[in-house]
Amino acid sequence: MPKLIDNLYMKDSSENERQIADTDGYIYQRGTKITATAAQLNTLYGTDRAVKVIRLALGSADTGGGVLSWANPESSSIIVERVIIDVTTKSTAACTIDVGTTATSSTTSSDNLIDGLDVGTAVGTFDNINDVGTNGKARQKLASGKWVTASTASGSAAGLAGYAYIHYIVI
Repeated sequence: MPKLIDNLYMKDSSENERQIADTDGYIYQRGTKITATAAQLNTLYGTDRAVKVIRLALGSADTGGGVLSWANPESSSIIVERVIIDVTTKSTAACTIDVGTTATSSTTSSDNLIDGLDVGTAVGTFDNINDVGTNGKARQKLASGKWVTASTASGSAAGLAGYAYIHYIVI
């Protein structure tokens, strides 16, 4: 049973002393000061689902999933709402990539989010809303443990660098 030491600290069930507040009126959650205002926290009240965002470095391999391979870590399906590709260094040769969801494997190419994105011409920020290509879509459902992959569709991804930001909702 947690024990209150004073108004600022308490001991948890393992007898570790934890700060719960400070003299400036801030509260702490497991050692981290909560800096959101009460009004900001109150806006979350009644929110059934929040959008999560994962940041992943882009790879440069010319294999299925060689540019990106991410497995849904949630215990249920998710809706992938957006994939942003931030190319900070273009590939050294001509290259297009496909980005999509797949239930097959982490090395399976898919183009149901972004189809044929040119990453060899210039750096830039691209997404599956404005840069879908022929087969891309604005959102896809993805089962738990299944993948979002980005793969070389044509050319070579050598030298490619940047990040992908996957926005999703747990359903």
